[in-house]
Formats: sequence, C-alpha cells, structure tokens
Amino acid sequence: MNLPDTVALRARTVYPLTEEGPARGWEALAAPLRALDNGAVLLRHGIVEAVDRWPLDLPPGTEVRDLGDVALIPGIINAHCHIQLSWTAGRTLWGQGFSPWLRSLIGLLRTQDPPEERAAAIDGACAALADCGTRHAGDYAGQDLLTVDAAAARHEVGITHFCEWFGAKTPFIDQRRPWPPRCRYAAATVPGLGRRCAPAGHALYSTDEDVLRDAHAFCKALDRPFALHLAENEEEMRLLELGDGPLWELYAGTVLPHSWQAPHMRPVAWARSLGLLGPGTLAVHCVHVDAAEAALLAHSGTAVCLCPRSNANLAVGVAPVEMLAHAGVLLCLGTDGLSSCTDLDVRKEAVALRQRWGLPAEALIRMLTVNAVAALGLGDTLGRLYPGSTAGIAVLPEELRP
Repeated sequence: MNLPDTVALRARTVYPLTEEGPARGWEALAAPLRALDNGAVLLRHGIVEAVDRWPLDLPPGTEVRDLGDVALIPGIINAHCHIQLSWTAGRTLWGQGFSPWLRSLIGLLRTQDPPEERAAAIDGACAALADCGTRHAGDYAGQDLLTVDAAAARHEVGITHFCEWFGAKTPFIDQRRPWPPRCRYAAATVPGLGRRCAPAGHALYSTDEDVLRDAHAFCKALDRPFALHLAENEEEMRLLELGDGPLWELYAGTVLPHSWQAPHMRPVAWARSLGLLGPGTLAVHCVHVDAAEAALLAHSGTAVCLCPRSNANLAVGVAPVEMLAHAGVLLCLGTDGLSSCTDLDVRKEAVALRQRWGLPAEALIRMLTVNAVAALGLGDTLGRLYPGSTAGIAVLPEELRP
C-alpha cells in the first residue's frame, strides 16, 4: 500500500510478533500469538514508531487510515522466488512432471524475450510483491540481476540475490568461483550490491561439487545465507541414486559430462556428505524426504523453504510439512517463480498449506515472518513490529486468521 510520510493504520486486530523469534518444532510453531484487538501501527517514513491499541498518541499531521475488519501482520518474506524469469509467465508446461516443464523452460531461455520486455515483466513482478505486503524476497539471480535489483528498489522490496551456479559440471570450471561470472560483473558494477548477494548452487545434480563447497564456505565465512534446490522431484532422486532417467537424458553431455558418475545417494545424504547442511543453509522444496532425513535437516540446523503451489503445478509431489515441523526444522515459505506459479503472493502458499494440512494459522504466520527472517539472516528489524523496526505491513488473508 502507498503510504504518506506519517500514517496511523487502524485495524480490527494487529499481530505484532514483537517478542517472537524463529520457531522450531510443532509446539513452538503452533503457540498462541499475542493479538492487539482494535490495534494500530504508527509509521513515520516507513519506520514503526508505535504499536498498541487504539487510540494512539499521534503527532500533528498524522494521516489516520481505518482499515476496518482486517488483521495486520509484519511485512511478509518470500524466501524463494525467481524474479528474473517473470517474463516466462504462462508459457511453460505444467502438470506433466518436472522434466517436461524444464524442457519447456529451456526452450524459452534459448529464444529469450528482448531485454526491454524482460525488464517490464520484472518491474511488474516487483510491483506485485510490494502490493501484497512483501518486505523482502530471496531471489535466484542470473543475467538480469541489475534489472531485478533496480526494480526491487523502486518498489521498496528488499532483496537477497542468490547468485546461482548452473551448468558447472563441465571439464572447465571458472577458477574465480564462488561467484558466477555474470553475477560477479554485476556486483562490481553497483556500489553496495555485493553485500546483497550470496553465491548459491542450483542443485546437487546441476552444480559441480567443488563449486557448491566453495560457495557454501564463502557464505559461512561472511555470514550470508547459502541456498540450493534439494529433493524437489522424483527425477532428481533417480538421477542421484541410479544415474539415469529423464534428467540424465536431458542434461547428458551438456550440464552433466558423459563421464559423470552418480553418487548413489539420496539428495539429503549427499548434501550432508559434501558439508552443505547446517545453520545458514536454506534448502528449497524438500518434497522427497523421509523421517530420518527430516531429523537430519533439523539436527543440522538447515532451514527449509516450502513452495507448495509450485510443487502442485509441476506435479512433483507434496512436501511432508507436518513431518518436517514435528522434527524441528526451521520452515519458511516461497512462491518459486512465475514460470511455475500463478503469482508471487507468498500468503497464498500459507493458505494452500492450511487448506491441505489444516495447519494452525499461528504456524503459518511465523513461517511468513520471523522464520523466513531467520532463514535469510535478515537481522532484527524485519518480521516483527516494534518501535524502530522497518518491518512494513501486510494484511492477513481471512483464511489465515487464528
């Protein structure tokens, strides 16, 4: 929402999450949230000055907006999306599995839209993020990193750019890793951009093991989040365990050299063997994990980002949300991208989980806010409403009210 310099937002209920931290385990996720009935938030230049029940002591010139019968929460965090691919919206193949979707995406990438059309789509995506109350997004970055960064800034959406290594399983590996060359150049172009970036892997089957280790070590040393797609689909499972299947047929001789050997391990176990799990790692999807793997993720301190609508659209399976929650995994939510989802409103991921699993609204609110803040290492001023915070405001959908 567009707000004046000083504004008081009044609502039926405000959930400030002021004293909340990241919630691990079912009891912590589902615990009651403090609610301010007939609550209000006073904002000045985007900074929270007061959160309390109405009426507030307002400075002169404050504009009061009574939002009526709504519930407000801190600005939400979309922990995983692909903003740069927004121009592919509505043009990929859904519902037939991962490889058919991937083939359709590769076809588009080989004949990309002109830069100005991609830029317009990216700007629209960032505007949509802002409109639904998104305060920050974890975006997988590529050739349009500068365009995404500029568009996000225009719409006042914070960005963590995960600079993705993809297709590195070739005889030649750039020795200047862990930064992919295109992201390295972009980060050097704009002052301060490098601090918003983190080298990342695409997946275990599409990024060289040494590159993954180097990127993870770099992120750990500089206290930045490290991300990779993990255990997303059955074709990934088959490739890593057996060394064949649709992904091998698609990538052999290009992403995967003909000399490549399968590790004969499941994704979570292989990620562990490479030293990639632990605090600061964000594993995206984790659709195909069992109870032992959920426990391993929790014990290691790895965070998991769930993208249920993308998983449903691509027919790759359903993540075991309750198992992961009961195991104590730090859970957050992402939309993936417009190549696999209809929009970038991460609140709808929470609604989808509630409709399928009946998860408590309190758990989903935490996944949208404080858990995602912790998973992306965003500090203390996001995800909670208190004087001095920059959390922003989001309206809670009716389906997510506790």
